[in-house]
Amino acid sequence: MRLIYLIVYFFTISIVCKAQEKTASIFEDFKVNGARSILPDFSFAGYHYGEKEIPFLTKNVFNVSDYGIQPNAKFDQTNKIQKIIDKVGEKGGGVIFFPKGKYLLNMDSSKVNFLKINYSHIILRGEGSGVDGTIFYNGSNTLQEEISSWLSPFLIQTGYAIQGTKSFWGIDFPNPDKIPSTGVSGNNGVVNEQIKSAKILTEIISNANKGSQTLKVKSTAKLRAGDCILIGMFNTTKDGNLMKELLAPIQEFEPQETSALNAGQFSAPSYQWLVQIDEIINRSTVKLKQPLRRDIKLSFHPVIAEAQMLKEIGIENLRFESAWDGNYCHHGCKNSDPKTVKLMDYGWNAVNFCRVSNGWIKNVAINNFTNAIYLLDSRNVTIDNVKITGYDGHSGVKIYGHAADNLIKNINFECNFTHVLGGEGNAYGNVFSNINYNPKRKIPGMFDSHGFSDRRFSPPAENLFEDIKGMWKISGGGSPQNLPHMAAYNTWWNVQEAGFTDQDTELFNSWFWTSKSSNHPQKDHHKMYLKSIVVGVYIPELKLTIEGNENDRKDEWIYVENFNKGLVKPYSLYKAQLDLRLQK
Repeated sequence: MRLIYLIVYFFTISIVCKAQEKTASIFEDFKVNGARSILPDFSFAGYHYGEKEIPFLTKNVFNVSDYGIQPNAKFDQTNKIQKIIDKVGEKGGGVIFFPKGKYLLNMDSSKVNFLKINYSHIILRGEGSGVDGTIFYNGSNTLQEEISSWLSPFLIQTGYAIQGTKSFWGIDFPNPDKIPSTGVSGNNGVVNEQIKSAKILTEIISNANKGSQTLKVKSTAKLRAGDCILIGMFNTTKDGNLMKELLAPIQEFEPQETSALNAGQFSAPSYQWLVQIDEIINRSTVKLKQPLRRDIKLSFHPVIAEAQMLKEIGIENLRFESAWDGNYCHHGCKNSDPKTVKLMDYGWNAVNFCRVSNGWIKNVAINNFTNAIYLLDSRNVTIDNVKITGYDGHSGVKIYGHAADNLIKNINFECNFTHVLGGEGNAYGNVFSNINYNPKRKIPGMFDSHGFSDRRFSPPAENLFEDIKGMWKISGGGSPQNLPHMAAYNTWWNVQEAGFTDQDTELFNSWFWTSKSSNHPQKDHHKMYLKSIVVGVYIPELKLTIEGNENDRKDEWIYVENFNKGLVKPYSLYKAQLDLRLQK
């Protein structure tokens, strides 16, 4: 009888909770107003815009055992595997299959050696992500100590021949030789003032409204259907007119916020969006694969720049392990020497998809890495079914640089990261969905943003965090010159946070404001995450607050709906918007 009672009780509770769910008003507004709504359209995220399933390829499969590579060998096999990757890539691509067992990589501690994927259509496939599956074992760190240590290579690094790991990539200042250096040095290295510059292909010659898919350009001669491009806009006044538009309602920046303050003086290309061409209509008109995220204005001297990408890269059914000893404190423990600090933050890294279009990472386990997965300057990548375990570390899954319209779903964390989910730079339209954060050590997990990343860029905007359980707080890191943490319309949707009752209840937290300044009380911290959209966010154990307020609100700084009340419909905003677009 007791069992029957419990079943009836939980069934009743489930029915009541479902009955209390209501369709979010902001979603109803989006259905009516489309691009005129403040709610971004997230439906273009994922492999081929969510319109195709990730393939399981059965042709052109190359078993590494046929090339002298055997699992459980007692010696480093990095160079042998690299030769196979390059050989398959030169032939047009294929599936490189690794039978179950352990493969030793990067075992020589006197040098850094990692796997580079520099060709399209390369899939690395294992025979399972469990401890009895296919294991890629990283034997030593991959830290680059002297410059840009935060860009240190990962065990698997794509796009290395295109971009390298010494500097960021993107549209440069109009006259970079005349820009004074503002490099910042510290425990984590020296900022590289150079950038791998994207070549300008043409100018945009007519205004275009948000929601439009066509652009008028000076010439389409250098543009091709299917190519990715960077759409860029520049500040054109000394007070940073574009920057002020991107970071509204802020109009006056603080003295330490030098990236924002100097944008106009330096004519920074603060808006840079990695997007794909759908069609060349005629000699002066190009159609994009998706609608514009914001107005394109001639007053900002808009341009189109080249974006060379790799296509159809896949990592599947693999397990990653490392020899890292797990010694970690964020930016170093007390009395840590500078190299040890860098090793803790950037020395043990699993997978970095750099400059990939339409790729995937699926059915993967990552154990004992301080940085698990980066998506750097990549778009339409799907990460699906990933388990992250082992020692606590630095970054879990990070969207970086010009990461756009990537889908990160079905991720289970069993360890803590200082920055669990988030990113920095011109990261737009990325979706984090169905994330479960349940570390063995009950440490609060943070949604993270590091702001600009580079003074040519601006902070992340229009990213979605939905169906997430167990996290705690929206918290920003990054250097003071790269604040604020986020630009407009980042969205938290149906997030059931974990209650850490010994913590304060404010949802937003700014590390810099907390530790460096007494001018900004905790209740103001949401103003460092501009125009955030917070819908269906709650903690069962207690009431969250924003600016000391537990209630819904809508003003120039933030939109809050169904706060502290439970879930809303649609449960998955991403899926609902995708269904609308595909008319399902």
